[in-house]
Amino acid sequence: MAKRTSEGKSKREIMRCLKRYAAREICRQITDPRPAPDNSDLRHMRTELGLTITTVAGELGQWVSIISRLERGRIRNDELAATYRQWLTDQAEAQRPTPPVAAAARTSALLDAVS
Repeated sequence: MAKRTSEGKSKREIMRCLKRYAAREICRQITDPRPAPDNSDLRHMRTELGLTITTVAGELGQWVSIISRLERGRIRNDELAATYRQWLTDQAEAQRPTPPVAAAARTSALLDAVS
C-alpha cells in the first residue's frame, strides 16, 4: 500500500488495483491450474512402516489434517512432501535389521573348532 500511496494513488484506486490483481490470479488458477503432484506413495510408505498419521505429524511438526491432505493430494507443498518422504526413508532404513556380523563370526569360529 505504501508503494501505491507514494505513486500518488488514492485509497480507492489502491483498492481497485488490489481487486484487479486478485481477479487476475483467480482467473489464472481457474483457466490453467497447476495439478498437485502425486503423493500417494507417502501414505503407502507410512502404512507399510506401521506408523500412524499422528506420529508422523508430531515428528514433522505439522497438523494431522495437513499431513492427511498432503497424502491425498488435496494441497501442494513440495517442501513438506520432500521432507516427509526423506523422513519415511530414514525410518525404513532404521527398521531394517542389520546382519549379525558378530554372531556369524562366532558360528564360523565354532565350526572351525569342531572340524
